[in-house]
Amino acid sequence: MIKYFFIFSIIATTLLSCSKEEGEGGRSSISGIIEGSVISVSRAETTIVTVVPGHEIKGKDFFLLNTPGSADNYVIWFRDLDNVTGAPTITNRIAIRVDYNKSSSSNISVAISIETALNAIAGTTFTIIRNNDIITITNNTNGDVIDADNGISKLVVDVTIQGKNQITLQNGTFANEDVFIIYGDEDEIFDDKIKTNYDGTFKFNNLRKGTYKVFAYSEDESSTSEPLTPIFIETEVGGNETIDIGTIIIEKK
Repeated sequence: MIKYFFIFSIIATTLLSCSKEEGEGGRSSISGIIEGSVISVSRAETTIVTVVPGHEIKGKDFFLLNTPGSADNYVIWFRDLDNVTGAPTITNRIAIRVDYNKSSSSNISVAISIETALNAIAGTTFTIIRNNDIITITNNTNGDVIDADNGISKLVVDVTIQGKNQITLQNGTFANEDVFIIYGDEDEIFDDKIKTNYDGTFKFNNLRKGTYKVFAYSEDESSTSEPLTPIFIETEVGGNETIDIGTIIIEKK
């Protein structure tokens, strides 16, 4: 009898030593809460200006470009080199002159002249890209912008991306949010996940003694390689112990 008991003890000890210590099967738990913000991110305004064939642009014709907030705003006006006239009177705007020849300038050559004139002030204000007679103008600063206007001209001026300021849409706890747990510290692959309650709380139950990592994902649109960033909290759990890891702060866009 003693012999069999001794053999059974050896087998049991071997099995226990080969099993993973962390994981389910215990009497401990890890709880916490998920909080953060839902953000509508800012973006830059993009305007497309098209010089149509047979443009019929006249001297002193103009279109208007704007920048966010109280920054500089511009009037881009045309000077016909065949019949030179002075600039139009537009107050509270920086005048940018575009030289062209009404008698001989094609729609593409007018577009090139616009591109050249805008590049002279583009440095920290606009990014200019031209494709034949189409000019794409992007504000280098994010934020709300008064839309560009074709003013007095035969140009086609369209806002294709509306600039906007960053706005916080929600602050507080996140209900029904995924929360992940990793047993041990040997890898980064999650072993289980649960959803938060209506009040943002969560709880992993029936855990054994050991090391655990709990995480939730935060969104980061500025990172193309990792748009979802895990926010980790690592903790040690004893036997029959309740661990509160506090708050995991995330952002959602």
